[in-house]
Amino acid sequence: MSQWGSAAVAFRDLTAPWQLVEPMPLETVFTRAERLRSGAGRTLQHWAGRLAAKYAVLRLLDVPETAETLGAVEILPRPTPLCSRTAACLHGHPPGVRLSGDLSVHEAPDTRIRVSVSHTADLAFAVALVSAWLPEDHDLEAVSGWT
Repeated sequence: MSQWGSAAVAFRDLTAPWQLVEPMPLETVFTRAERLRSGAGRTLQHWAGRLAAKYAVLRLLDVPETAETLGAVEILPRPTPLCSRTAACLHGHPPGVRLSGDLSVHEAPDTRIRVSVSHTADLAFAVALVSAWLPEDHDLEAVSGWT
């Protein structure tokens, strides 16, 4: 595992989410929950940010970047302890990372993978790193099921 991973995804001159991942299938790269969340009135910028975060996590884990491994990294808004809303809240929540399938072996009980996503008018950039659990992580796990 690396100390950190980063990725940039350009979306200038693109008009549809599938163009970000072609020739990979959109349905494999993005989970159903991600497609619903990104498709709910969001711009291509949001799709690109989520994709950049997925690439950053895979680079952190030193895992090959395939449609299947991208799909095993789920990036969704994570409720904060100060907000009683769920992950469906449209307010700005930090992105959370869930690993599934073969990637779940990279999860450790005392650490969490965190990502930060930024955008410009035509570029999304993300950084992923492993950090220790914070006190609010334990509170959130009990309330929302986030791990």
